[in-house]
Amino acid sequence: MSPSRRAARASHLGLPVPARPSRRSRPAAPARRFTADVLCWLALWAVCLLPVWPLYRDPALFVTAGGGLLAALALGVPAARFRLPWHLLLACAVVLYLLIGVQLAVPGAAVAHVLPGWDGLSQLVRGSVTSWVDVLSVDPPLADFGAVLVPVLILTLGGGLAGWLALWHGKRVLAALAPAALAVYGVLFGARTGFHPVAMGAVVLAVVGVWVLALGPRARGIDAEHTRALAAGARRRAAVGAVLLAVCALAGAGLSGALAPQHRSVLRTAYEPSYQPLRHVSPLQQYRAWVTGDAAGSTVARVSGLPRGSMLRVAVLDHYNGLAMQVGDSASSGSFTLLPSDVTTPGQDPVSVQVTWLRPYGEWVPVPEHLERITLPSAQRQGLYYDRALGAAVAPGALPAGTEYSTLSAPAAAPLRSGLSGLTPGTAVQPDLTQLPESLVAADAAQAPAEATPGAKLEASLRLLLDGYVSHGEDDEAPSRSGHSVERLDRLATRDPMVGDAEQYAAAFALLARQDGFPSRVVLGFVDANGDGKLSGSELTAWVQVQDATRGWVSIDPNPRPRPVPKHSSTTEHAVSLPRTVLPPDPPVQKDPTPPRADESTQPPSPQPAAWLVALTIAWWWMWRVGAVLAVLTAPWWLLLLLRGVRRALRRRADRQHGRVSGGWAELRDDLAGDGVPVAAAATRSEVAAHAGSAEVTALATRADALSFAPDGIGPDEVRAYWEDVATARTRLRKAGTRRERWGRRLAPRALARRWHLWRAR
Repeated sequence: MSPSRRAARASHLGLPVPARPSRRSRPAAPARRFTADVLCWLALWAVCLLPVWPLYRDPALFVTAGGGLLAALALGVPAARFRLPWHLLLACAVVLYLLIGVQLAVPGAAVAHVLPGWDGLSQLVRGSVTSWVDVLSVDPPLADFGAVLVPVLILTLGGGLAGWLALWHGKRVLAALAPAALAVYGVLFGARTGFHPVAMGAVVLAVVGVWVLALGPRARGIDAEHTRALAAGARRRAAVGAVLLAVCALAGAGLSGALAPQHRSVLRTAYEPSYQPLRHVSPLQQYRAWVTGDAAGSTVARVSGLPRGSMLRVAVLDHYNGLAMQVGDSASSGSFTLLPSDVTTPGQDPVSVQVTWLRPYGEWVPVPEHLERITLPSAQRQGLYYDRALGAAVAPGALPAGTEYSTLSAPAAAPLRSGLSGLTPGTAVQPDLTQLPESLVAADAAQAPAEATPGAKLEASLRLLLDGYVSHGEDDEAPSRSGHSVERLDRLATRDPMVGDAEQYAAAFALLARQDGFPSRVVLGFVDANGDGKLSGSELTAWVQVQDATRGWVSIDPNPRPRPVPKHSSTTEHAVSLPRTVLPPDPPVQKDPTPPRADESTQPPSPQPAAWLVALTIAWWWMWRVGAVLAVLTAPWWLLLLLRGVRRALRRRADRQHGRVSGGWAELRDDLAGDGVPVAAAATRSEVAAHAGSAEVTALATRADALSFAPDGIGPDEVRAYWEDVATARTRLRKAGTRRERWGRRLAPRALARRWHLWRAR
């Protein structure tokens, strides 16, 4: 409400005309102390930004946070100085957010890195709602992928603006909540491992301690001696507080190191990845379709830069359910999440590989081992999922044929075919095997004594499989069924000679390695054996990786060398001749001369509801939805009116029980505060009446004092009469002015804030 209208309303009510507040108001605190508060507040922002760093790990984070905070100060300083109304301030904040949001939070969509284009604005507006989920669905570090920086901009711009206004009015606690919200965001939405949490907590305690204890307002007494005494007490309290903070910091550091788990539970822990490979067919089951027929001789991809003998891995499988090898959900499997930036820090002499994918292998994206960076077209880059634990990538919907991309990876060692005795089992956690090929396990157990080391057992398992023969089951080859179920692997072990291909040998060796105590997984991929830069279907193979305690995941090739398969082939199981059984003749079939027919009887049509019932149902369907939305939007007003009604009933009941009139005066006082009368929380009745400037209010204040301090008490009739007079005075005050002004006084945001302040005071 404008000052002129406020003065006219006060004159109409018979109230004193309020003085016009100065538009160049300054904080109540001295300039030096206010400057110290601002510096400590900015230092708290810097400290609370550090827990967010592990989530992004990119300088774009500091650009976004710093730009949002500077924009908040650029808007908050004039807003606090000229006391802008809340609705105008909110509109300015939204406009400022749209002007700078694309450049700070979605830099990849900015036109020439300085102008917000339509695409950038759409990503910014959509990201204001969806980016919070994107932060959880993308694997850290996020960098500036998509619109994941939008939450940081919202917290720094909105929180910085609210914190600055609170700091301007001397409310330190409210000002400190804004940077604290940024720190909470970094913890809840961050990674499972914190960024030096003990050191961060100590730094936050130090900043807050300096701000609260050392830079607090100076004590002023009634004279010089009293002032010195108060200052000495403040110093003692500061010293005790500093010692207490130091003890808490040391104790917390010790307890956190001893009791805190290695991985904390955050929102990312409970988030279910959008891509779950267990719901898809195992890529190892498609092996035989690629290495036989027309696919064997066709070129599926062109590569350059891939070292000869290295694998362009398609999939990594570490879970066996008795039927097929799949990607499990164990701790060693990780999860497929969106890949926003580089996978790892580039190593020494990285290898650059360019791939042109002509025939997609389902949704799997072939990548080299030890992937460090992948460069895809922008259309496919936003939908690339990567599992850091497995080192495999997928693109839901498959890459289009002819997609070109490049990768950067560390050189991979050639797979081992011997020398496994020195390996020691690693510590990766994998699910227990519920089904095992018993014949294969028994044949493996006969290769090495039970007291042999795990490495020696693994060497014996590899020798068992390398003695076999390779056949894909084509017409000119030895019979060999596809698949790697328990039954198929048992048949592999019982047949003499052993015949299979990479599908069976890789799955069998992975299970035997697991039996020997080694975490294992099957790696499926293409190997450019002839080095011509063209990958055909016949160059698809499968290896096994076992985890060594010191060397990590070690690749092993369990596939035998191709060589002719002996013609004699039998099983090691003894054939048992069963007696000939004469089967009884089939029972005669009686033909039904009249074939059954469908029921052709007419069904009565279902009755149609009445038109008025349909209209009532539609009206009710919309009514409760629109009503619920309106109830939520108007909750600040009707909730306050409901609370005021409950409070009025409680006050009147208390006055009747205890024989007092304080509740009636409190109701009148609340109405005066809502009408703009300057009512302090500790003001007496006479002071409130003097500010109101109304004879009726003065009479009610004097009467309340007289009845409250009556020596013989008062009766219920006097309480009832006083409440009736208060109701009459309140009605007269509310009828002043037009209807719009009356409702404006009752529902204005400032009036609601004043009433809430008085509610808290009592």
